[in-house]
Amino acid sequence: MILTTARLLVLRFATLYGFWAVLSGRFETKYLLIGAVCALVVTFLTQDLVQPKNRQTATSGDPPLSYLMSGWRFFCYSLWLLWAIVQSNLQVAYLVLHPKLPIRPGLLRFTTKLRSQTGQVILANSITLTPGTITVDFDDGTYTIHALVPEAAEALVDAKMQSKLERIFGEREEATTEIRWIDRSGDLSE
Repeated sequence: MILTTARLLVLRFATLYGFWAVLSGRFETKYLLIGAVCALVVTFLTQDLVQPKNRQTATSGDPPLSYLMSGWRFFCYSLWLLWAIVQSNLQVAYLVLHPKLPIRPGLLRFTTKLRSQTGQVILANSITLTPGTITVDFDDGTYTIHALVPEAAEALVDAKMQSKLERIFGEREEATTEIRWIDRSGDLSE
């Protein structure tokens, strides 16, 4: 049975609404309306995550299987990101507690190959969530990142985050993007 986009939206809304109702345990009208509005908003805000328009990895014409795989990959990415956050916390704690405070702050700039806007925003937020790095500027797939030490940006330089997100959004994995470190005296407008 092939599910159309409208049926998938209705199914996603019903699942979210049912899950909300079970967790809230409140069945008064105002709470049911709040739950319906929240489920509706989440359904439409996550549409690009669940059904990217440029999906290239649909498995033999079976969209539900492809969506399930994207969900699984996003779950795995979330676990990987959580582990990266823990590692970065330990690295930043070491830097702060070290008597010589061995930080070497710098800015780096790169352009992602991600075409999905949701993927680009998730990448920017993932960078900021990881201690030791922060997204300073993000414009049309071009990122400017501040890192406390070059090692803090290792996942960016190796393009690990980008390649994991490319798999989630069904995009073809591209070659490693060019990362350019910017000197303190360098001009950011280049």
